[in-house]
Amino acid sequence: MKKLYRIVDVNFNRTREGLRVLEELARFSDRTPVPVKALRGLRHQISVLTERSFPRPELLANRCSKTDPGRNFRPEKRTGKKDLVLANSFRVSESLRVLEEMAALLKPEATVSFQDLRFSFYDLEKGLSVLYRKKLPDHPVYVVIDPALLPGDPLALVKPLLGAGAKIFQLRAKNMPDRLFLELAQKIRRETEKFDAFFIVNDRPDIAALSDADGLHLGQTDLAAVNARQICPDVLIGVSVRSVREAEKAIAERVDYLAVGSVFPTTSKEDAAVVGLKTLKEVKKVTGRTPLVAIGGITPENSGRVFESGADYVAVISALINRQPEKILKTLVKTKR
Repeated sequence: MKKLYRIVDVNFNRTREGLRVLEELARFSDRTPVPVKALRGLRHQISVLTERSFPRPELLANRCSKTDPGRNFRPEKRTGKKDLVLANSFRVSESLRVLEEMAALLKPEATVSFQDLRFSFYDLEKGLSVLYRKKLPDHPVYVVIDPALLPGDPLALVKPLLGAGAKIFQLRAKNMPDRLFLELAQKIRRETEKFDAFFIVNDRPDIAALSDADGLHLGQTDLAAVNARQICPDVLIGVSVRSVREAEKAIAERVDYLAVGSVFPTTSKEDAAVVGLKTLKEVKKVTGRTPLVAIGGITPENSGRVFESGADYVAVISALINRQPEKILKTLVKTKR
């Protein structure tokens, strides 16, 4: 019996410690939303249930830190925040299962309660990838590559822009056959990797996954973000919005950024409704820390007003075609004060 209480004590500590690490990562994250309150609430519930189910004096009396095998354990090397999140997530779920099994022996009436908490954590765990997903780079120009609008090979535009410092590229190829779409996505991915630039695929989570893209951009008629996450669980997801209502819905679905447009009239998308700077300003008020990309008819001449209206990034397509793209890129960057 004493060994069972020792097992309870060890796994109670492991559960709380793992949750606390996740909670701290969430608390100091600059992403939104992060599940700080939910993690803290679960940690409190587990503490209350454990202390109510197993006498605290028994747990402490059977604790033996000096001879605990865990003292000699050396954790695996962590190579990034993802490793840290996954390691502590596994620690919590495994320890909760042990507490549930110990309750079945020592406090049978508490078994179901421990099981409920374990499944609550499983639900929470689905949203923890927000803590380690990549973020949009700190570069204000978001380049959209649409082969249908380009006179030649899209890479002829991508390569000089990379050399000029561009850090974000989205591939939009709505009418391209799937095999060609994937082939082009993989080529652009290889080029962007050379410059540590961000690559996003428009509309297609399957192409994003197969090309190892950093992100996926979705429209209002595409898959919902929650469904796309089932195909691309770790990629950054952005959503196009045209109103405050659509923005609030997207934020509730835990997207990583919003794209508002069309801000101005544009020739690069036939069905683009102009929402103007007024809508951009209104959406900015509800986004919190969620990055905001403005798109549609943006040029070096009007981009300053777009940034002043609350945009964190400007997405450009037509402005870079048939002109000096490197020069236009640098001019756009300078308009963000």
